[in-house]
Amino acid sequence: MKFFENRSFDDLCSLKVEENARFYCELEDYDQLYEIENFLRDKSIKHLVLGEGTNIVPINNFEGLVIKNKLKGITKIDESFVEVSSGENWNEFVKWSLSEGKKGLENLALIPGTVGAGPVQNIGAYGSEISKFIEEISVFNFETSKVESMKKDDCEFSYRSSIFQQTNKYFILSVSFKFQQDSKLNLSYKSIQELIRSKGLIEENLTSYDVFDLVSQIRKKVLPDHKLNPNVGSFFKNIRLPESEYKKLDLPTDIPVYKGDGEVKISSAYLIEKAGWKGKREGGVGISDLHSLVVVCDKGTNGSEILEFAHKVIDDIYSKTGLRLEIEPTLV
Repeated sequence: MKFFENRSFDDLCSLKVEENARFYCELEDYDQLYEIENFLRDKSIKHLVLGEGTNIVPINNFEGLVIKNKLKGITKIDESFVEVSSGENWNEFVKWSLSEGKKGLENLALIPGTVGAGPVQNIGAYGSEISKFIEEISVFNFETSKVESMKKDDCEFSYRSSIFQQTNKYFILSVSFKFQQDSKLNLSYKSIQELIRSKGLIEENLTSYDVFDLVSQIRKKVLPDHKLNPNVGSFFKNIRLPESEYKKLDLPTDIPVYKGDGEVKISSAYLIEKAGWKGKREGGVGISDLHSLVVVCDKGTNGSEILEFAHKVIDDIYSKTGLRLEIEPTLV
């Protein structure tokens, strides 16, 4: 196994920033983890696992080892269960699952990144989350030097969060998914409903493939391509509050909110756009003119510049509403 020095993040993350990693390697086989473990111990350094780098913001040079995950493979356990290696591309796996007649993941179409990165953030979109379909996750524990199995409850999933964001000791090797063949299509999201009506489609006639196509069309229209305009997708999380706390706020009545289970989700995109940030740029960084949750930047921008701009947006929204936005991608 080869270990490289001073590896640029330019082609390792979708923001294409100019920061470097002190050391870099590529993992293609489980057995290489023990070589990596020895390297980390010998150098007394930390590590960072990378899939496709579509949800990280390197704000400084990383003084550790970046491990590029290239583990591949999909195994059908039975008609309901599938085990997927963590380095597989997420959208390709979604398409594979549909081709195998397995319903459920269609609302998560076109989310960039790998299968292993999905549980870390508990990726979600258009009324669905990956945790709904996860049965078990196989991990390598750097503290015990053992491969371990984690059930869904062990992962502490919540909105855009999991135990994997709280500790760096786990390397996700594979994710096992459980599919319900009688699952109903999730068409509840407003933008999906609007597209169905605009196309004159009949809900009862739609298939999982149709929903995949609808979601893909929506994402392509409102989210900039990170290969053309460096970005990490949604840079800010929607704000979630207990309903009792929300009622105490003096907010404009036209702010889109979604209520359920005693909780209120407030549209951060609306707050950012209302505050005049959509399409605004400062130097090489700005808010996309397609979607106000997306921070875009010029290739080679310094990561600290991106973070500084994001905090300007956060502080401005807080001064105007009393609500504080939270950054979604991982800061490195």
